[in-house]
Amino acid sequence: MKEPSRTIHLTAQRLRPFFATCALAGLWALSVRAADVKPTDAKPVIDPSADKVLKRMGDYLAQAPFFSVNAEIWQDVQLGSGQQVQAGRTVDLQVRRPDRFHAEVRSTPRNRGLFYDGKSITLLNRVQNFYGSIPAPATLDQALDTASDRFGIAMPLEDLVVSDPYQSAMQKIVSGRDIGPVTVLGTPCEHLAFSLGAVDWQIWIEDGVKPVPRKIVITYKDEEGTPEYTAIFSNWDFQTKLPDFLFTFEPPAGASKIDVNEIKAENQTHKKEGK
Repeated sequence: MKEPSRTIHLTAQRLRPFFATCALAGLWALSVRAADVKPTDAKPVIDPSADKVLKRMGDYLAQAPFFSVNAEIWQDVQLGSGQQVQAGRTVDLQVRRPDRFHAEVRSTPRNRGLFYDGKSITLLNRVQNFYGSIPAPATLDQALDTASDRFGIAMPLEDLVVSDPYQSAMQKIVSGRDIGPVTVLGTPCEHLAFSLGAVDWQIWIEDGVKPVPRKIVITYKDEEGTPEYTAIFSNWDFQTKLPDFLFTFEPPAGASKIDVNEIKAENQTHKKEGK
C-alpha cells in the first residue's frame, strides 16, 4: 500500500530485489507497481462491507504514531527443474511516524537489516558484513518514493507503512468482496478478497478494537504455476515506544561500505554500452 503517486499496493510487486543495482538484493515488499497492472475500463465492483473493513484497517494504521510487528512470509519459487517450492523468511518491523523505519529480514541463507532515520536509508548484509546507504527525504512516504523510483529499492512490508494504506490499496482494484468471518491462528478475522485482474489478493483483518491485518495472500494468475505470496502477521504492538537508537545505523566492526547506484544512471550506462 504505497501512496497514490507510486501506485497500488498491499497487492504485489512481484517481489523484486531490494537493492537491484548491487549485491544487497534479498528484501522484498508487499506491493505492485501500477505499470505492472493491465489497465481496464471496467467500473470496480466492490462490496460495501469489504470497503468499510479495509478502510477501518487503513485508518487504524495511518493514525498510529508508532508500531512494531512480526511477519512470517512464504513465497512460491520455481526450481531449475521446473518444480515449484516455497521459500520462507521472517520480518521484524518497527515504524515511528513520520520519519523512522527499521526492519530485520531473516532466512536460512540471509540476514539483513534496514534502517531509515529521516536522513538516509541503509541496508546491512549481516552475513557478509557489508552495507550501502542512500540519502533520503525527511518523511516516510517521500523516502519510500525515493528508494523505489531512484534506486529500485522496495522496503519490506512498506504497504503497512505509508501515510494512507487504504487509498494506496484501493488503486486499480477491479473487484472486492467480503468473504466472511474466519480465524487466523485463533484470532477472529474478517476475510476480504480483491482483484486487479491478473493479480488477486486476500487479506484477513482482525475483528474488534484493533483492526490489523493478520494474513495476506497474493496470487499471480498470469504467471506460470500461478505462484503465491503469503504473509502471516503476529505480535502487533502499538504501546511500546520506539527510541531513536532503533533506527540509527551503526556499522558493525569490520563492515565494508559499497556504493548504491541510481537506476537512471545504470540505465544510461547500459545504453552507452549497447546493452
